[in-house]
Amino acid sequence: MSDEDKVKATPGRKKRRDTMRRAALVTQVDEGPEPGALREGRRRVLVAGAHRLVAVHLIEQLLADPNVEAVLAVTRGSCPPSLLGADPERFHFVSADLSKRRQVDNLFLLDRFRDKPFDTVVHLAFQGDPTGYTQRNHEFNVNSTKHMLEASLRHLVGKYIFLSSDAVYRIGARGDYKVREDAELNLDPTVHPILRDTIDAEFICRAKMDDLETEVMVLRPSGVFGGGVVSGINLLFESNPPMLPVGFDPMINPTTKEHLSRDLLLALNLHGKGVYNVAGRTVGPLSKFLEERGIVARRVPGPALKMLNRAQRLLGKTRYHAGFNPRRLYYSLVLDDARFEKIFRTHASRVAIVSENAP
Repeated sequence: MSDEDKVKATPGRKKRRDTMRRAALVTQVDEGPEPGALREGRRRVLVAGAHRLVAVHLIEQLLADPNVEAVLAVTRGSCPPSLLGADPERFHFVSADLSKRRQVDNLFLLDRFRDKPFDTVVHLAFQGDPTGYTQRNHEFNVNSTKHMLEASLRHLVGKYIFLSSDAVYRIGARGDYKVREDAELNLDPTVHPILRDTIDAEFICRAKMDDLETEVMVLRPSGVFGGGVVSGINLLFESNPPMLPVGFDPMINPTTKEHLSRDLLLALNLHGKGVYNVAGRTVGPLSKFLEERGIVARRVPGPALKMLNRAQRLLGKTRYHAGFNPRRLYYSLVLDDARFEKIFRTHASRVAIVSENAP
């Protein structure tokens, strides 16, 4: 029996499959606000993982917006130097271990936010460096997501955003040219533990996307460019020289930390929940992006790539880890972010209008 005959024989099969796909992506499952509508009131934002460059860039944009009443930056360690001069009336910094539930709960009980609690939580605190990964990194990645989300739900935070990665997708020779949010995830048990942590954290968030009080969002950005950004694509480009396999030139559509922070800004100001891809507008082969930046890569036989990459790391020539997502240098991964474009970017003017007219 052909696939078409099977569908005709069981007419409910396709309907059930489509329903499950829509449920997994959750754009609107209740009678709440229309996706893309402007969230009311002034913003009070908790940004977890303030040490990341995209977090610093986001916080700077938030503080430049008069519609943002207060920002709490949280990380384990010291405040990023570029934020030390921020307005103390609106910017607050706390050092905390987000893998500890008590320390997470204390953030929501701070005197400054007791009468006017957070309305938005942006969770960027994820330890994604494969070098020196241990069980403690695993516990931090999973537990910090769990504790931050649970605290947000208990305190009726209006929006919770978790920044994931395009590394969660399974890629190969038979993949689609553009990958949508309902594409197959890389559930191979042999993948790097950080990828499993990312998927586990996503599942924690997706389990709560039907909450009626908190809009839970998962953003999956494509590779992120930017000086000092710890992303696979950026670390590859900062290698001296980048090592690529002979005969392969995958298609990509990377974004930048500036564009990603603007997308985060839209996500926290406009209504919407679910899973969304976010990517750059330019699609092209990996070699084209190298060429535009004046970077000359070295082509090596595929079987020798991991060994040579390891030698580069030992010599301090790269921080890129070829074994983290080995297929990425062989097969294309172009994200389809049409859903985010339709719901958020097309309504960007709504955010600008409020910022300009805020008291």
